[in-house]
Amino acid sequence: MKYRNVLLTGVMVLLAAYLPAAAQADHNIDLAMQAIKEIQHGYNTRPMSFDIVYTYSNEHTPGKVLDSMKGRIELSGADSRCLLRNTESIHNSRYNVILFAEDKIMYLAKSDTAVNSADLLQPIRTALQTAGVTDCGISYQGSKKTVQISFRAGAPYKSLQITVDTLSGHLQAMRYVVKTALLMDAAAGGDATPGEGYEEYATVQAVFENYDDTPPGQDRFDEQAFFQREGTDLKVTAAYQDYKIFIGSPNL
Repeated sequence: MKYRNVLLTGVMVLLAAYLPAAAQADHNIDLAMQAIKEIQHGYNTRPMSFDIVYTYSNEHTPGKVLDSMKGRIELSGADSRCLLRNTESIHNSRYNVILFAEDKIMYLAKSDTAVNSADLLQPIRTALQTAGVTDCGISYQGSKKTVQISFRAGAPYKSLQITVDTLSGHLQAMRYVVKTALLMDAAAGGDATPGEGYEEYATVQAVFENYDDTPPGQDRFDEQAFFQREGTDLKVTAAYQDYKIFIGSPNL
């Protein structure tokens, strides 16, 4: 099984894109949105870095892990850096840079037209505003707060669970049940239909750990480590000399 390169930003964007626009300004969405805002506030107000561990399993056998992926995210204000499997990206006020190691491609776009791949919650906010949310519950266990969201029958996602440490404000885990087909990349000339051994729905668990509140050095978000401008030309640095640049926005 082959996953999209960035599960959180890729899969959750699919949630926003696939669910029909049927906005519901009800109590369930209000509860969910308030929880999301509280998490986002913590991430916007102080620099931090943390590890992410993803696991994948069939819906009815969540204890049997079929695949896993590890990565790390660094945040400092509007700047971010994300390393996840064979993909690395940075986002700053000027550019969004994404490196695809397997394909040796460096994707470049203006910051104002690019998606910040380390914004963990924007796609979720969008989805909650447009999806058929049927229920939202909040529970507490010690310092942990868990938000459980259920979606309408037939939606690509069945449920989304978010766990937060109320003392630190750190996101601890996300768990969502999603149609397996949305997690799979279609092979050349084929489709993304799950094969034998895969159920219609999958459980994806994302655990956030090893938080470090030490501010990352600002050079960690500097695009000049990846490419430099020579006149009107954009050229990769020596460290990425085997990469080809792909321009993702006009007048870069």
